[in-house]
Amino acid sequence: GNIYVNCGNGTVTDNRTGLVWLADANCLGLVTWYEAMEFVAGLKDIPADLAAAADDCGLSDGSSSGEWRLPSIDEWEAMVTDAVAMGCSDPAITNDAGTFCWSTICGAVGVVCSFSDVESGFYWSATTTADTHSIAWVVSMFTGSVPGSLSKSFSHLAWLVRAGQ
Repeated sequence: GNIYVNCGNGTVTDNRTGLVWLADANCLGLVTWYEAMEFVAGLKDIPADLAAAADDCGLSDGSSSGEWRLPSIDEWEAMVTDAVAMGCSDPAITNDAGTFCWSTICGAVGVVCSFSDVESGFYWSATTTADTHSIAWVVSMFTGSVPGSLSKSFSHLAWLVRAGQ
């Protein structure tokens, strides 16, 4: 079966980890770690008839505030491991089946890619460094590597996850 399954509600399930990712990998744009944490605390499925629904990242999954979070650095490494092994970069992710690199194949006839707007920049993790609490680990979606940790006051990308149902 596919690695990634589009749930049709603004989310995609990763069958390897059971994590549910936002389908839109760039819903928040560039944010500090603190801004990402503030946003994620309130992220929920807002009914489409309410004006605030534009801020819910396209969710119609029935999720509630407190269910979403930033992925840990270990969850990030699990997300990119197959893509890195295949040599995928810019961004380091595969199509839903895990058979091709996302950037070279998505949009081709018969190829399913459920994620949208995957950027090649740094994405925040929830993992804070042990010695300095103002620094968090990031993953580079250009290469799929974990190049290190950066100040939480810098602006980077945030791709949010929640536990599977």
